[in-house]
Amino acid sequence: MKHMVGKSQHRFTKGKPCLTNLITSYNEVACSVDVGRVVDIVYLNFSKAFDMVPHSFLLEELMHYGLDKWSVRCVGIWLIGPTQNVVVNSPFSNWQSVTRGVPQGSILDPMLFSIFINDLGDAIKCTLMMFADDTKLSGEVGTSKGRANLQEDLDRLGEWANKNLMKINKHKMLYLGKHDPGVQHRLGSTWLGRSSVERDLGFLLDNKLNMSEQCATAAKPANRMLGCIKDNTSRDKEVIIPLYSALVRPHLECCVQFWSLLCKKDADRLERVQRRATKMFKALGSLPYEERLRKLGLVSLEKRKLRETLSTHSSI
Repeated sequence: MKHMVGKSQHRFTKGKPCLTNLITSYNEVACSVDVGRVVDIVYLNFSKAFDMVPHSFLLEELMHYGLDKWSVRCVGIWLIGPTQNVVVNSPFSNWQSVTRGVPQGSILDPMLFSIFINDLGDAIKCTLMMFADDTKLSGEVGTSKGRANLQEDLDRLGEWANKNLMKINKHKMLYLGKHDPGVQHRLGSTWLGRSSVERDLGFLLDNKLNMSEQCATAAKPANRMLGCIKDNTSRDKEVIIPLYSALVRPHLECCVQFWSLLCKKDADRLERVQRRATKMFKALGSLPYEERLRKLGLVSLEKRKLRETLSTHSSI
């Protein structure tokens, strides 16, 4: 089944979580920006992706990848089984068979959707990365050839969506590099707007690859959650530490290997959240930060990030 899911897909695939998608895609982008090149990244999102998959097209894909006819038939029966009707005020419509969509909540739906969307990257010249239906296409646009390649790839993606009866409802473009050439691209008949800041898989990225805004965004919910813990729980170590570890620290460390902090002020912003947490214990409030960490069995966020970063890069 491995050949049914392309290398660009980073969801529903073992060993390829959100983190590897971000690191893999932006490593190439950062290398280009470091040598003075300009890169455009186009972010695409399919409208109601799982609900729009045509059953007949999906079954054709399964046969194309060599699944035997009996297995394809079983999948077809499973897909076509559901029916639905519509209620307007009190009248009911007639029951109709559901001919589109992958039933969500089963173990088959992620695999079937990945197979259906697998050929999206066929003949793409630029770099295509996917996380389920969240898709980004990046390419250097400092030359006329690079701009033409990116536009041709956008045309291919638009043609794929039309051919497979899928609708792209979100499309944004971020430029990275010192000098914005002001290049415009289109998806079908729609011209793409240019932006200096975009959100990719929940993380903010600007056109200078500066993560300060993402750092500030991560610190806000962590501080709010820490305030809720402080106001509504006891100050026992056995209560505070598990709550902090489960509800606060994940905000500060989610995919931190990707948005590795470049500025000390950003690192200090996150560390202040943990400093605040360790001061919630009155008996420790007067001790230095490192001593408080030692007594609570914690380590600094900086040391945790270094350990996780080394672990991540050794496994990629």
